[in-house]
Amino acid sequence: MKIWKKLLLFSASLIALVSTGNLVIWACGGEIDPYDYYTSFFHSDIQGGKDYKAFYFTDYSFLYDDEEPASEVDINAKEWATHLGDDVKPADVKKIMYQLDPTANAAVDNYIAGNGILPDSLSGNTFLKALSTPGSEPALGYFRFAREVEPIANRAYDLWNPTLPDSTALSIAAEKALRLADGVADDFVKLRYYYQAQRLYHFGFKYEEASAVYQKNIVSHKSTSHVKGWALSFKAGEARKMGDTILAAYLFSKVFAGYPERRVQAYRNYHYMNNDLEPQIKLAKNDSEKSFIYAINGFGKADMSIWDLEKVYQYQPQSPMVGVLLVREINKLEQNYLSPLLNNASDYSYRTASINTPAQRTIVKNPKWPLYVGLALLGIAIGIFLFYYKRSVRSKPIFGSALALSVLGLAGIIWFAFSSGKKDAKIPVAESEGSFFVTQPDSVQTLYNGHIEKLRTFCNKLVSDNKYPEPNIGNLANAYLYFMQNKPEEGLQELSKLDNKQLTSKLNDQKQIVKLLLSAQRLKSIKKVDEDALLPALQWLNAKATKGSNFEKTERDFYVYVLAPAYLRQRDTAMAAIALMKTTQQGFQEIKNDASALYPGYVMPDFWFNFMHSAPMKQLVDWRTKGVTAPYLSFLARDIKRIPSDLLYELLGTMYLREHQYNLAVTAFSKIQNPKLLSIRQESAYSGTTQLQGDPFLMQLSDYPRDYSTKALNKLQFAREMDVTQRKLKANPKDANALFKLGLGLYSTSVDGNSWRNISYTWSSTDLGRAPFYYYDGDYIRATLAQSYFLKAREESTDSEMKARCTYMLAKCDQKQHIRPEYSSNMDYKQYQKLEQEFDASLRTSAYFKELKTYSNTSFYETAVRECSYLRDYINGK
Repeated sequence: MKIWKKLLLFSASLIALVSTGNLVIWACGGEIDPYDYYTSFFHSDIQGGKDYKAFYFTDYSFLYDDEEPASEVDINAKEWATHLGDDVKPADVKKIMYQLDPTANAAVDNYIAGNGILPDSLSGNTFLKALSTPGSEPALGYFRFAREVEPIANRAYDLWNPTLPDSTALSIAAEKALRLADGVADDFVKLRYYYQAQRLYHFGFKYEEASAVYQKNIVSHKSTSHVKGWALSFKAGEARKMGDTILAAYLFSKVFAGYPERRVQAYRNYHYMNNDLEPQIKLAKNDSEKSFIYAINGFGKADMSIWDLEKVYQYQPQSPMVGVLLVREINKLEQNYLSPLLNNASDYSYRTASINTPAQRTIVKNPKWPLYVGLALLGIAIGIFLFYYKRSVRSKPIFGSALALSVLGLAGIIWFAFSSGKKDAKIPVAESEGSFFVTQPDSVQTLYNGHIEKLRTFCNKLVSDNKYPEPNIGNLANAYLYFMQNKPEEGLQELSKLDNKQLTSKLNDQKQIVKLLLSAQRLKSIKKVDEDALLPALQWLNAKATKGSNFEKTERDFYVYVLAPAYLRQRDTAMAAIALMKTTQQGFQEIKNDASALYPGYVMPDFWFNFMHSAPMKQLVDWRTKGVTAPYLSFLARDIKRIPSDLLYELLGTMYLREHQYNLAVTAFSKIQNPKLLSIRQESAYSGTTQLQGDPFLMQLSDYPRDYSTKALNKLQFAREMDVTQRKLKANPKDANALFKLGLGLYSTSVDGNSWRNISYTWSSTDLGRAPFYYYDGDYIRATLAQSYFLKAREESTDSEMKARCTYMLAKCDQKQHIRPEYSSNMDYKQYQKLEQEFDASLRTSAYFKELKTYSNTSFYETAVRECSYLRDYINGK
C-alpha cells in the first residue's frame, strides 16, 4: 500500500466527532440506548441463550430483556394435551383457553354447558372433542369452573376508575374449589383445583388462607406439573405480604430456578425486597439452591465483583449461570474501564494531542566497545614494549616479540581511529509503539488491573477444572482481558490455546473478534504484512455485520476506536479517513450529488469535514478517480466509488480555501460538474431554509445583520478572486489595496462574516467567542491572518481614509481574540456572571479604538462612530 507521506498538521483524534456527535444525539433524541451506550466487543449472548438473556449486563435498564424465557401459555397447553391423550394438539388447547374472541367464547360456554353446538371453525378442535369423551368428566368440570371464576379472578384494571376486588366472591369461589378438589380423584385436576383455591384467596387479600392451601395441599402433592411452580410463586408473594421477606426471597429464588416461564417475575420480586443474602442461604436445602440464590443476587449487581460468580461455580460448576455471570463481569469492565480507555476521540484528546509533530526519530550510536578495546590493546602493547626494550640487546627473539606487540598496538590504534572517526547516524524510525488507549491515572490502572487479575485467576480455574460445559470460554475471556491490558502478544498466545478445539459457533465468532482486536493492537507501524493479516478478519466481520446485530456494533466500534486511531497514531490520515468511512455505509442508498449531501454525518464522516487537510483528501480523490489494486486498500476504500466525485472535489476545494491555496482550490472547484454544488443559495439539508452568501469583499461596519443584498460569490468565484489578489500581492508586496482586499476576504469567512460557508459547513451561536478547536479556526474564530493583512495594509498605505478603515477592521479582528468564559459545574454562578461581564467589557476596550481616534478627521471615522455602538461606548467611557 502506498503510504501518504504529507501528513496533516492537525490530523486530530476522531472521538471529538463521536463524543460530540453522541452529545447532540442524546440532547435532541430520546433516552440512551441501554444496549449500546458503552464500547463492547465481547458479545453478551455467547452464553446463557434464551433462558438467561434477560440477565445480560446493562446498567441503564433493570433487565436486559423483559420477556420470560418460556411461555406459561404453551406450557399449560402442552400439559393439558399430554393429560388428555396423544390425539389432543397443544395448539388446540391454546386456542380454546387463550385465543378466542367473545363470540367464540360464548359458543364454547354454551357447548360445554350442553346447550349448543360448535361453529364450523371449532368443530374439529381436538381439545373440545377430548373433553366430550367418556372418562373426561373431571377435566370438563374443572374447565367449566375455571371459565366461571376467571372474570372475578382476572379483572381488567382501570387506572381512571380503580375498584377493589370482590373479596367475598373470591373467597366463596376459593371454598368451592376446595370442595371440588376433595371430590375428584384425578390428581391432574385435583392439583389445579387447589391452585385455583390458593389463587382466589390470594387475589382476595386472604394471604394466610392462601398460604395454608399451599402448605396443606400443594407443596407435598406428587406432581411435576408447572402448576406447582405457579403456586410457589403465589406462596412467595404471600410470605412477603405477611412480613417474612427472607422466606419470600428464598422461595422466589426457587421459582427463578425451576420455572423459566416466571423467571423474570421472580427476579423482579426478589430484588424489590433487597434482603440480606446469608439468611437466605441458611434456608437453602442443597448446593443447587445455594447456587441459584447467589446467581439471582449476582444478576442484580452493576458493580464489579466476582464473588457471586465464584459462589455459583463452587456450588454448581456446570450451571449455564456461570457463563452468564462471567460475561457480565467482562461487560462491566468494558463499561467502566475499556470505554474510557478507548475515549481516543474526546475533545480533550483533540486539544492536547501533538498531531503536528513529525514522526519520531532516534540517534543510532556506533558501538563504543571497539574504542575501549583499541585503547586497552594500545596500552598493553606500549607497556610490554617498554618492558622488553631494555632486554632487546641481549635477546633478539624477545625484541621480536616486543616488535610484534608493537604491531598489535598499531592495530589497536587503527581500530581506535576507525571507530572514533565514524560519525553517529540519525535514521528515521516508526512512530513510537504507544497505544490507541487513553492514558489512565496509576490509581485507576491499579484498581482495574487488580480486578482483571482476579477474573483471570477464575478463568484459569474454569479451564483447568474442566467442569463447566464450555471451559474454553476461560481462554477466550483471558485473551480479551489481555487486550484490555494492552498486551497483544500474551493475548494471542492465550488465544492459540483454542486452536484445534471444538467451539460453539458463538464462541468461535467471539474468538475471531478477539483475534482481530489483538492483531490490530500489534500494529507498531502500518505495514503491508500487517494489513494482509487483518484483511480476512475484516471481510469476515463485514459479512457478519447485518443491520441491528451485535456484529454491526462491533464493526463500527472497531473502525472508530481501534483501526482509525491506529492509523492516526502513524500520521496516516488518509487511511484513518477510509477506516471511518466504514461507519457511514447506511447513508449510501440516499446519496445525492448536490449540496444536501454536504453536511456532516450524511454520507461522509464528520472527520472528513472538520479535521482533514487537503493532502490526505487529495489521496482519497486519487483513489476515487484512479482506483486501487491492493486487496486490503481496495476493501477499505471501495465505498469511495459510491460517493459522487463532485462531492469529493467540493470538499477538497474547501480544504484548499482553509489552507489559503487558492490556485489549487480553483482547480478543484472547476472539476465539479453539478452547478448546484456551487450555488450561492442552497437548501439546507437539516432545516430546509435557504443558505445565503454575501459579497466577501464588502466592508460592513456592523457584523449583524449580515448584508446579503449585494453581489455574492460562490466558492469557485471566491477562490478565483482571492487567487488573483494573491498574485497581485506577490508581484507587489506593498500593494495596500491588495492587502486590504485579502483581509476582507478572509474576514468574511469568520464566524461573523457573510461568507463563513466558504470554509465551514456548520455555524452555531456557540461559535461566537469560543476557544479555537478546528485547524481552520484561525480564520473562522479568530481572523488572525485577516488581522495581519489589515496591519500590513495600514503600514503600506499613505491614505488616511484607508488607514482608518484598516484600523477599524483591526479592532474587529482584535475582538475575536477574546475567549468567552465557559460555565462549569464547579464554578460559582456569580463568578461566571462576573467573567461574562468582564468579557463583554473587553470587547469595548480594544487598543485599536484608541488608535482610531488619531483618524478622527476622516469621513470614515464619523461614519464608524455613528454606526458602531462599541466604538461609541469606548469614546464615552462606558
